[in-house]
Amino acid sequence: MKKHLLTLILTLLAANASAEWQSIGENATQTAYVDAANIQHGKHNTMWGLFDLKAPRTLGNISYLSMKIQREYSCHNKKSRIIARSAHADNMGAGEIIYSDHTPDKWMIIQPDSAEAALWNIACDKKPQ
Repeated sequence: MKKHLLTLILTLLAANASAEWQSIGENATQTAYVDAANIQHGKHNTMWGLFDLKAPRTLGNISYLSMKIQREYSCHNKKSRIIARSAHADNMGAGEIIYSDHTPDKWMIIQPDSAEAALWNIACDKKPQ
């Protein structure tokens, strides 16, 4: 268990230390970023995203201002899943990590013309169709 926790902490620290956040859009509540410069290529590509909030949200009785999410993409099957996530006390993934989870979600089919399709295009180096 300690090894798993240490791996998660090192993964989150490495992602934050070397991230090159590129804005991909915003709405009234948040700005979305991806770290396209550090995509990990393999059988499935992985990419970090950051959601920077314009107002705090709460998780239990603790508030946070940003959420980092690592997704895994099947470029061949056009599917994705979240494999890690963390909520941060400050904007842009800074400050205390108030929540983290490294449990992979189930694979989901990417819907055409969705935000997830735009992320898949970046992670898989595809041109929008």
